[in-house]
Amino acid sequence: MSSSSTAALVSQAVSRALSPAEGDCTDPGCARHAGAAWCPPFSTMRSSGSVFGEAIAEAWHAAGGSRLDIPAGVVAALAMWPRKSPGAEDADALAAYFAAQPPRVLVRGFADCANSYWGLRPDLWEVTRPLFDWTREDLNSTELNGVQAVTRAALRHGVLRHTGDTDPAQRSRIDLMSWVITSLRHHHSQRSLGEYHTPPDISQLLASVLDAGSTAPQGEWFLDPAAGTGGLFRSAAQELRRQGLDPADFGWVMLDIDPLAAAGAAVNVIVWGLGPRAVVACGDALVNPDLDKEALTRRRDLALHRNSVLALISFAIATHTTDQLVRALTASR
Repeated sequence: MSSSSTAALVSQAVSRALSPAEGDCTDPGCARHAGAAWCPPFSTMRSSGSVFGEAIAEAWHAAGGSRLDIPAGVVAALAMWPRKSPGAEDADALAAYFAAQPPRVLVRGFADCANSYWGLRPDLWEVTRPLFDWTREDLNSTELNGVQAVTRAALRHGVLRHTGDTDPAQRSRIDLMSWVITSLRHHHSQRSLGEYHTPPDISQLLASVLDAGSTAPQGEWFLDPAAGTGGLFRSAAQELRRQGLDPADFGWVMLDIDPLAAAGAAVNVIVWGLGPRAVVACGDALVNPDLDKEALTRRRDLALHRNSVLALISFAIATHTTDQLVRALTASR
C-alpha cells in the first residue's frame, strides 16, 4: 500500500472515530440510516451444495447478470458475516433482515463485512479482493437487482445455516464457494482453466487415506499447489477434528492460478476456522516454485503494515483528542 493510500486510510478512520454518524442522512447506500427496519419472516432451508450453487447461478442469470465476481462475492460476504450463534440459531433472523434490505444497502453492508477482516488478516483480505472490488463500483440497475436476487437465493437455500454456527466444524461441512463458482462458470471456462469441482466424497476419501493426524506431527505444514477453493484441506481439517486435533495448530498453504478460486479459498480459511497459519496465494506454482515462501513473507509484511497503520490511527486520534482538550482548557481561562 502506498504512503498516500495509507494516509487516506488513517484520515478516514480518524474521521469515523471522531465524528460518528448520527440521525438521518440522504445517502441511499448508508446501511445505518437507509436500511429497512421492518423485516418480515423469510423462509430458509439447508440445501445441498449442488442445489445451492445452481440456485445462485439461476438467480443471477435470471436478473440479467453476466459477471462472476458479484454473485460469488455476495455469497462470500454472507458466509463471512461475523455474527455466529450456537447451532446457527440466529440464521433465520439474520436472513429476514438481509432479505428486507434494498440493494444499495446490501452492497454497503457486504463491503463493510469484507473490509472488517483487514484488521484481522490483511493477507487474506488482499487475496479476497477479486470477490469484493465490485462493491466500490457504481453498479447499474441490472447489477443491483442481481445483488438482491442472489442475496435472497443464498439466504433461502441456507447460506447462514451452513456458515452461521459458532462451531467451525459445523461451518466446515460444505464448500459453498466451490459449488457457487463452479455453477457460475460455463463449460468452456471450466475446461480452459482446467477447473473441475472435486466431489466432497472424494476429498473425504483422500483425507482419510492420508490420515493427516497420525502422519503429521502437531505444527506440521500442508501444501496444496492447485488448491482451488480448498476442498481437500476442508476434508483434512475435518479429519483432524474427528481425531481430537485442532486444525489451527497446523499450517495450511493453498495456491491456485485462478484469482476467483484463490479468493474463495481465502474466504474458506475464515469460514472454516483454519487458524492464523493458513495462507493463500494466487499464482502458478509450476512457473514460480517459491510462491509458497513468497506467500508466507507477504503474510508477515502485511501484518507489520497493518500494525503500523493501526498505530498511526491511534496516535492521530490521541493527538486530535489531546489538542481538543488543550483548546477547551485554554478557552475556559
